[in-house]
Amino acid sequence: MDAFTEHRGPAEYFHGRTEIIKHFVHALEHYRNRGKGTTFLIKGPPGAGKTALLTKLAEHADDIGYAVKDTVSPSDLYVPEDMEATLGVEYTSRKELGAHVDAKIAGVSGKKELTQSSAVVHIVQKAAHGNGLLLVLDEAQHLAELVTPEAVKVATMNTLDKIHNGKVGLPVFLLAGGLGTTELAFESLGVSRFEDTHRVRLGALGHTSTCAVIHDHLCHSCGMKNPPTEWIESLAEQSQGWPHHMMSCIESVKSTLAQAGGDPTKVHLKQILVKGEARMSAYYQARAHGISRKQRVLLASLFTDLHPGESVDKEDVIEVLETEYPSEVAQDVFTRALRQGVLDEREDGDFAVPIPSMHTWLVRSYAKERQPQKLAKKFV
Repeated sequence: MDAFTEHRGPAEYFHGRTEIIKHFVHALEHYRNRGKGTTFLIKGPPGAGKTALLTKLAEHADDIGYAVKDTVSPSDLYVPEDMEATLGVEYTSRKELGAHVDAKIAGVSGKKELTQSSAVVHIVQKAAHGNGLLLVLDEAQHLAELVTPEAVKVATMNTLDKIHNGKVGLPVFLLAGGLGTTELAFESLGVSRFEDTHRVRLGALGHTSTCAVIHDHLCHSCGMKNPPTEWIESLAEQSQGWPHHMMSCIESVKSTLAQAGGDPTKVHLKQILVKGEARMSAYYQARAHGISRKQRVLLASLFTDLHPGESVDKEDVIEVLETEYPSEVAQDVFTRALRQGVLDEREDGDFAVPIPSMHTWLVRSYAKERQPQKLAKKFV
């Protein structure tokens, strides 16, 4: 069954995100005029379309003259040979650069590690030019894994500092995308301040854009010459603007029409919606992998009396989990739920189930097994 397919990569038919694109292009042009660069962060839960947006933003960067490298990995930030291979430039030895390295950063001494980082920055400088260089790092939440050993942390911190604060000497941008924990990963490596328009929390597409994407797929991917408005609206309602769910709906259309052998009917649409809901449920089960049934029941109890989109405090989540588990286990469950997109942090520091239909699934599937806790809640 293809319910677990992430549909990662470029969107075949892209609509929406116009404000994000506008701010991104403006930032590229603004910093290029100053001969500098910085970091642009896209974060959000699984299935929100981060990878597709990164691809679209990279295309816009290419259109205005930036050189684009869209395969950057965390190791490129501290291993010169890796960055050399990614950018396709000749590597300059650490020994040659060593005399020019300042061996102190953030109060941590380590000339060898900083020489590595200086080599990475030197390689970036060689690949960049006056029109700018864009480095694209997807799944950037994995930066959190670079805090140990200390040598890796120091080298990575120095590289990120040079890029984020425009110290490379050329317009070099890091475009990073990842889950809701990505900003914390950057903070663990010394990058704690993003300009408001350079830090994007990605959510669902708007209704108009959702309908446009579905229309294009029905026409071009599913062979429907004139998709009925009822089909478009029904699929838009079920997907709720989440790109992953849209693709699940489209896969349901393809499989149903392939079996139908005739003109689409309302009966086919009903079958498609049933298949789509099953795929969405399977996706949520996959997202909650590693969280036991009892733990799901405890999490669901927090949201029983809440509407989709409403949130609770972290302390409330931990308190409920601690009714059945030691504090360290409760914290681990909370971290896993956040890392896998079962929970998502909001701007005010509260936490909610990120997808409305996922909220409904969690409550419907598990909350009835436990009496709801009387905890403070608020609407976000």
